[in-house]
Amino acid sequence: MKGIINAKNLNLWYGETQALKNINIEIPEKSITALIGPSGCGKSTFLKILNRMNDLIPIVKIKGDIYYNGKDIFEKSIDVNSLRRDIGMVFQKPNPFPMSIYDNIAYGPRIHGIKGKQRLDEIVENSLKDAAIWDEVKDRLKKNALGLSGGQQQRLCIARALAVKPKVILMDEPTSALDPISTSKIEELSLKLKDKYTIIIVTHNMQQAVRISDNTAFFLLGELIEFGKTEEIFSNPLDKRTENYITGRFG
Repeated sequence: MKGIINAKNLNLWYGETQALKNINIEIPEKSITALIGPSGCGKSTFLKILNRMNDLIPIVKIKGDIYYNGKDIFEKSIDVNSLRRDIGMVFQKPNPFPMSIYDNIAYGPRIHGIKGKQRLDEIVENSLKDAAIWDEVKDRLKKNALGLSGGQQQRLCIARALAVKPKVILMDEPTSALDPISTSKIEELSLKLKDKYTIIIVTHNMQQAVRISDNTAFFLLGELIEFGKTEEIFSNPLDKRTENYITGRFG
């Protein structure tokens, strides 16, 4: 599999505190990569660096390289808006905009210059279908998105990310605030989406990583300890620290 994202000798500091230490990883295209590890180990920091969300934090200092499709994402010539369109983000808590379901999905395409009603109608319908929520909302597109259940809101947020035609979807613990049934729907959805998209998911749920991911990266204290095929990481980890974490000896 071709690597769509490559991190090389990546280091990140929040002020004096080093949060990522010499990370080297190649994320395969059209697959699901799970990032696991205890709280505060650098998983979410690494995820957010991939579409330069850490740019918004003034005390962040970064050394090293990240390549997306062979281009250095920190190059001065990189358009950050285009990068974030290609590398979309779904957060831990569903965060629909306080507007209609339709306008939530049409928001991104409109920002990128799509104005025609017919084209927007198509994008809204296709995005909601891809996010497996069209049948539940097709008769209430003009209703406020905040009226949806938590699980529906999270699938709406995935549809909103899909509407701008990304290549990569970053998910930061997307099911941690959801009930088991909604969690199961998001997992099923992720497995379908990997045919078209590269998905990188931060999860604290070991069983979730086993169920849906192709590859797993184990982070500890800002370091990438081990990265490989999920079945191998969980059945035959190479590093004792990985084994101790996945068997619940710490975490």
